[in-house]
Amino acid sequence: MNSEFSIAAHWPGGFDETGLRDWAENLRRQLLAPQVSLGLVFMSPKFFPHAKAVLEILRVHARIPLLAGCSSAGLIAGGREFENAGGLALALYSLPGAELNAVRFTQSQVEEANGAYWHHETGVEPKQTNGWLVFIDPFHLDSESWIRGWNEAYAPLPAFGGLASGNFSDQTTQVYLNGDVFEDGGVAISFGGAVKL
Repeated sequence: MNSEFSIAAHWPGGFDETGLRDWAENLRRQLLAPQVSLGLVFMSPKFFPHAKAVLEILRVHARIPLLAGCSSAGLIAGGREFENAGGLALALYSLPGAELNAVRFTQSQVEEANGAYWHHETGVEPKQTNGWLVFIDPFHLDSESWIRGWNEAYAPLPAFGGLASGNFSDQTTQVYLNGDVFEDGGVAISFGGAVKL
């Protein structure tokens, strides 16, 4: 499904630098908006060794100023689900008037958090956001403690997203923010300005 403001697609193959570059450029051309505000990427575990390179290819060739996401065994793009099909899914969004702020957080921060802790750590006060999009590694971050502390800081504002999936046997997932790959913690994107969740 694509429109003036969003488009999403599934890359079914493995790591192929030239192919991914051409695919990302083509996807960007299909978005009718003059610029991308946000990209969301979800990669199957077979991309773990190449994740950093993939993020760079997507950021450069789809011209994405803010890219986030996580690893996932199942992928969705354009209204279709690709369960255990491999590859990656990329969605591009143009969000005129949005004020987007992305932060990374860790288990040590979750353990330290109390009161207005998250306002200071994120640099985002409740009045500056309309809600959050969040991706978390479930193996190395206590998501229940995180959501309790986050809700103390930001309720009743919504927090959407989910837990990354990956290699269950060795309890490895990945969380992505711009060009960085993390195997613990989480990332959160604040949606402020004219865009609400």
